[in-house]
Parts: sequence; structure tokens; C-alpha cells
Amino acid sequence: MVEASKLTPENNSLYLEIADRIGNALCRDAVWDQTRCSWLGWNQEVQGRRLTPVYRSCAADLYGGTSGIGLFLAELYQFTQDRQQLRAIEGAVNQALSLYVRLPSGIGHGFYAGRTGIAFSLIRIGEILQRDVLVERGFFLLNDLRDIPFDIKNIDVISGSAGAIPALLHLAEKYQREDLLEFSVKHGRHLLKLAEYGEYGCSWSTIGGAKKSNLTGHSHGTAGIATALLELYGATEEQEFLNAAQAAIKYENHWFEKKESNWVDLRKFAEAEAGSPSCSMAWCHGAPGIGLSRLRNRQLLAGMQDDAVIEQDLEAAIYASRNALLQPWVPGKLNYSLCHGAAGNAELMIMAARDLQRPELLKVADQVAQDGHTFYVRQGLPWPCGNGGAGESPGLMLGAAGIGYFYLRMYDAQRVPSILLVGID
Repeated sequence: MVEASKLTPENNSLYLEIADRIGNALCRDAVWDQTRCSWLGWNQEVQGRRLTPVYRSCAADLYGGTSGIGLFLAELYQFTQDRQQLRAIEGAVNQALSLYVRLPSGIGHGFYAGRTGIAFSLIRIGEILQRDVLVERGFFLLNDLRDIPFDIKNIDVISGSAGAIPALLHLAEKYQREDLLEFSVKHGRHLLKLAEYGEYGCSWSTIGGAKKSNLTGHSHGTAGIATALLELYGATEEQEFLNAAQAAIKYENHWFEKKESNWVDLRKFAEAEAGSPSCSMAWCHGAPGIGLSRLRNRQLLAGMQDDAVIEQDLEAAIYASRNALLQPWVPGKLNYSLCHGAAGNAELMIMAARDLQRPELLKVADQVAQDGHTFYVRQGLPWPCGNGGAGESPGLMLGAAGIGYFYLRMYDAQRVPSILLVGID
């Protein structure tokens, strides 16, 4: 067993200071209307077939909205007890709830981009602030979701059942809620109905854009869906969930590129830009996210015959992600976002260091954190966000709140749970 001190970054107190600076900047920039607050910033929206930068106010969702910003501020508040941060948390929650009642019917069960994530954030914020009314409101919203039909298109970790399942199972176990377990099983059966079986295993059609084949990866592809099904197998021991998950991992590994130690990004534009099959390097697409999935698969499949495949995949993902993170940081070329930036990629290093007892991996994440301090904090420069270089964004998955969340994870990964792999304390 590795000593706990070796799994704690040397610059521990600095990382809380950086997170606090980000939190205070968010408090400063909040736009208020009585008891509600929101933020303005750059985001990306699909217009036609292209992602286009847009400057707008935040929605309610976890991905880029006020519930995600409020969640970061709450995780920060447990260490700072800062009254301005508490006020902003309350304002963000009030805004999310005011927007929730007006959400269009197309916003469904998703965790990051849907209603499940908003409810989950309310419960977590309520736990931190010790406010039962927020916890109860979160569970009320989850109960409300039973009346919303499952989507046959938005089914992945970002937008659908694959993201909702781990969150529901986590809350079901923590609060002994049999109804949430049953609800998660319904989500799982929905995924089983939509599985597409072929020569190489099974996969799912998760995006409407041009693609070479059904996607690999955690957020939109087979890795995240397989992990959700394995979570259900762990909770129910129903064989059909295990069978589909194993077939999904088989499909994904058909697209493994040994030279890259990574999995092919099957979106057509990725291939067009590279001129040949290419691999992405992000939580959403590529080795870092697949590595997190396999890390959880390893826990869920411990002692089973698929162990060797999972271990091999995990080592490949760690190897590729580590090498990418250790490249010299080039300001202006890369970003620090959780979704497809250095902070999200470093999460694999944080979790693998603890789960596999390999402190050398935490040093990789520590280097990422140090580079952020060197190039942005010390020079007073804006953080590079995951919106194509458009400018700073306040949100969790593309912007400053997520970067602050990364620094909180570096400060105390025991008290601040991962938001990129939900359900592991």
C-alpha cells in the first residue's frame, strides 16, 4: 500500500488558493436579479452543421449552466466558508430552478445536458450546505422524470440514459431508494432495445452527424454506455446487462489503433481534418475518457474473465494520456476544460493514481496544475476554455468552473468527488 502522503500533490495549499481565485471571480461576474444570478460567457452551439461560438447567458444544465457553476462553488465553499460564495450558490440554484420549470420538452433525462444532472446537483449542494430542502427538491425533480418519455436519439452519457444510470444508482445506494434503482433499470432496458449488433459486437447510434460507424468513447460512444450497463449488472446481477456491455467493449476494441495506443474517432469531420482515421485525446472522445470507463469497468468486473482485456485497455489509455499530458504546454494551442482539455484528461491520472496505487501518475496531473499556475495565474491571463478559443466561459464542462473543479480535485480528491465519472466516492 502506497503511503497517503505520496498520493497528495506537494503544492496542495496552492491548488485551493487557485480554485478560490476562480470562485471569487465567478462571484464578481455574476449577473443578479433579486435572489437569482446567472453568468454571461462564450459557448458553442451547432448552427447548420458547424459549431459556432456564441456569447450568451447560462442555461440551467450541469454542462454549461448555473447548476454546474453552483456545484463547483458548493464544493469550494466546504473549504472556504466564504459568504459571497454562499450567496452565489444560492443565486445559481434559484436561477436553475426558475429555468427548470420552463425547459423545453426536448430536454430530457441527460446528466450533463438534461434534467437528471440538475436534480443531482441540487442534492449534492444540499448535502454540502446541510439543507434538506434542496435534497428533497432534487429527489422531487428525479421523481418528476418518470413522466418524461425516454429519448431514442439522446441516449449517451452527455444527453441520455447512459449518463443518468450511474447517477441514479449512486443516489439509490446512498439513500436506500429502491425506486431509483428500478428507474435506472428501465433506463438500462431502453439502452438494450436500441443496441445494434454486428460482426464486431454491439454499439449505439448516438449522434445525428456524419460518422464512419457508431462512435467509440466515453461521452458519446460505447465506452460510456458499456460502463452504465456494467453499473446495472453490479446492482442487479442481470446477465443481459453484462452481455451487452461485453459486446460493446469488443466493438470498441475493434477500432483500437495500436500505433496510437488509442481508439479511432469515428466522426467524419475528425477523419476529414486528419486525412485518415484519427484518434482524439479527450474525456469526451479518445483515450482519457475511455481510460476512466475502463478504470470503473475494472472495479465492476473484478475477478471475471474479461479482466485481462480491461487491464490491457486501461494501460493503453493511461500510456497515451500520460504522454499527451507530458508534452510541453503551448499557450494558445490547448485548453484547460474538463470536456476536452487538459483538466479533464488529468482526471484519469488522479483516479488511476489512487485506484492502482501509482503515485507517479499523480505527478503528471500535478504538472498540468503547475503549468496552469505558471502560464495563467502568475501572469494574470484568462484561462483557455473549451470553446474553440472564443474567450472565457463560466461553465463547468467548458469553462472556469470546471477548471476550478480540477484544482479542487488536486487539493482534496477524497472530499471532492469526480464529476467526470459519477458514482465513485
